[in-house]
Amino acid sequence: MRYDRAEALRYMGTRKDDIDAGVLADMVYLKLRNEVQARYILQRYSCNVDEGGITLECGMRFISKDIARHLRGCGALFILAATLGSRIDTAIRRLTMQSVAEGAAAQAVAAALIEGYCDEIQEKAETGGLKQRSRFSPGYGDWSIVEQKKIFELLNCPKKVGITLTEGLMMVPSKSVTAVIGLAEDSGGTVSKCSICVNNDCAYRKE
Repeated sequence: MRYDRAEALRYMGTRKDDIDAGVLADMVYLKLRNEVQARYILQRYSCNVDEGGITLECGMRFISKDIARHLRGCGALFILAATLGSRIDTAIRRLTMQSVAEGAAAQAVAAALIEGYCDEIQEKAETGGLKQRSRFSPGYGDWSIVEQKKIFELLNCPKKVGITLTEGLMMVPSKSVTAVIGLAEDSGGTVSKCSICVNNDCAYRKE
């Protein structure tokens, strides 16, 4: 699985050239890599995009003006659910008990790993010649986190990939991702997920 040290350091809130942080991230990665039990499901749907959201061929509708703008021009999309598995959560808890610094680094490294895993899934996906938009997840922009339930219903996440949803709409295992990925003839109209987020002070914001 791809390990992006620079991305891990970004999640740690340090500079790319921070040698000590880089050594810590690398050390933690070596402790985590054998705990990964990565699984995913990727399903394709035809869709119709309007100003208020998107409607899938199965009739399910996602309500969000931001996702509608992001997917403008898309006649199809992928819905993705991916996880690093429960052993990663256990390993992070163990490292946190041993060292606060290692625990924080483990959270950052695991976050970078799940993002890298999703990138790899997209790179291998068969698009039929269409181009992919960037991933867009419930909670981005005005897309309510409550609509996470619709993705879980569509993909049957507990059975297919072992991801469950708490009453507070948190995913378990924690290092899991669900997202919609638009498919279009060209990449025009792609909107950065950070550019539409209202949290301008986010430590993980990308320019």
